[in-house]
Amino acid sequence: MKYLVKLNVMLILFAALFFFGCDEDDAKPVVQLEASQVTDLNSVSTKNYTLFSFSDNAIVQNSDSSSTKWDIGFRGTTIILNGGSSGPGQAQGQIVAGVFNELTEAPEAGFLSDSENEKAILGSNGWYSYTGTTSVPNHAILPIAGKILVLKTANGRYAKVEIISYYQGNPDTTTPAFADLATRPASRYFTFRFIYQPDGTRNFETTE
Repeated sequence: MKYLVKLNVMLILFAALFFFGCDEDDAKPVVQLEASQVTDLNSVSTKNYTLFSFSDNAIVQNSDSSSTKWDIGFRGTTIILNGGSSGPGQAQGQIVAGVFNELTEAPEAGFLSDSENEKAILGSNGWYSYTGTTSVPNHAILPIAGKILVLKTANGRYAKVEIISYYQGNPDTTTPAFADLATRPASRYFTFRFIYQPDGTRNFETTE
């Protein structure tokens, strides 16, 4: 009888150790999301959009424009999303006022799809201001500070984007060289940073 009691105790201890060992091994580490930066994305074409995938952090060929391989497209100052009237995906978007690093969660509501009449991501007075001829530098497209693009991607995930520059090389827009149209770097070259959340949550801090 004493032998059986000792055996049962040993089995219980073994089972407990096995259970907690498995629980510790199965625990998924918390991974800190990191921002990626895209420099000088060329949107010079007046015909085709430059298509981009957040999950792949890469340009997508126009031959795949009717697929869900891309999330966002750029042509000049016009931005399209892969959803609504612009594509077969689930992409939607909105512009949120805030600081990129401090925006830790995508909004629960307020997302719009592209339509024939209006894009979800507005251009002038949306993500950029146009200086016209009344300001220096004149005829400039300048991203508005504190405007963050929050997007649902083509496959229903979330991303946040901050457009940094519309000019090749991300130049200092306060210099005389930029103010002078003759020496200003070429426009239609986007520099932006983004965080893509692959797990389907609205969280931009960590993923499990």
